[in-house]
Amino acid sequence: ILTDELAPPAFAPRVVSLCKYLSENNWQCTVFSDRMADVSEYQSRYAQVVQMQYYTKQSGRWKYIADKVLNRREKQFQHFVENNVSVAQFDLIFCSTCYYFPLSTTLRLAQKYHKPFVVDLRDIAEQWGNTSFMTRSLTRFSFIDNLAKRLFNRLNIIRRNNVLKKANAVVTISPWHQKLLSRQNRNTHLIYNGFDPTDFYPLDIKSDKFVISYAGKIYNTQLRDPRFAMQALSELLKEQKIDAGKVALSFRIDKDSIDEVRSLTEFYHIDNIADIDTYISKTELLSFMHQSSICLVLTQKSTPEGTHGMMGTKFFEALGTEKPVLCVRNDEECMEQVINLTNAGIAASNVEQAKQFILDKYSEWKQQGFTHQRVNNAEQQLFSRLTQSAQLEQLFLSVV
Repeated sequence: ILTDELAPPAFAPRVVSLCKYLSENNWQCTVFSDRMADVSEYQSRYAQVVQMQYYTKQSGRWKYIADKVLNRREKQFQHFVENNVSVAQFDLIFCSTCYYFPLSTTLRLAQKYHKPFVVDLRDIAEQWGNTSFMTRSLTRFSFIDNLAKRLFNRLNIIRRNNVLKKANAVVTISPWHQKLLSRQNRNTHLIYNGFDPTDFYPLDIKSDKFVISYAGKIYNTQLRDPRFAMQALSELLKEQKIDAGKVALSFRIDKDSIDEVRSLTEFYHIDNIADIDTYISKTELLSFMHQSSICLVLTQKSTPEGTHGMMGTKFFEALGTEKPVLCVRNDEECMEQVINLTNAGIAASNVEQAKQFILDKYSEWKQQGFTHQRVNNAEQQLFSRLTQSAQLEQLFLSVV
């Protein structure tokens, strides 16, 4: 298994769960991944995990450019894999990635050692539309950065499509992704993101406060926008339909987004009920969700120029814990469809819908001391990583 960063905060639970369930069925998995600077080695009892650190805290822009233009990281990664294992002994190569790395390594190893390979794309450049952005600025000039972004995206899409055309099978995470990628490989399968039922399960815990929570990366409000929820809360407080002393808005987010979210709570005059902090650990996350009354899922409306197929794992984790989901704003696409299918909550298209949902759940919390969403259990199981790992296993067997 070749993948990008495996360990938190750039976590790949899809790969981690797959290794767990495959090992229970007597598969032997070896995972090669990149490792971010300042992130410790990831250990798993279900697979051998070997990590290469290409970027360090001292890495400059030229190393970044060499990676993007010359594929330097991919070439180094290939040598790293070959120096650690005998590739010839494996039956199958599986590459799971968001974006591009390590697709080129996968293709070169598969061709060199005549191995079948399957590609799993969790994110692709096209899903961001015109809102795509570089995570790293190369210069002080936004014009040059935007030009470089477009050039890098175009170059990497060409490389990606070359790999997809030669793959034995392709897997992706939404109907929109499947339709797009099927143009490159007709053997493209839909296996959604999901939740591991051993990590995310329902438990009714009474809490002193009605808590609306979000835990995860924001990126920016072009992509994940909490304003519908904040405006709804602000109006409900002003109308005295909820008690400010009994409600809390909790964010556990990336440190780069804290100031922006805090400014929004001040703008909507709800900073007095806001609790904003950095990421919490995976071990704390389940308790955080169990004590929540509503779990926020942040998206944007899908438009021809905007985002598509955004199916973040935060929704599926809330589905596993059976906590009411408030998706703002309604993407009017894949996320809305799955929320309706599972009866997980609501994808709000306007502030009034968000207000009514909050009021309904607030009333439930006042009566019981907790909330519990009555999801459609049969459909919920479609998004269990146990089910999804079985789907991947069947695909692997058909390829081998």
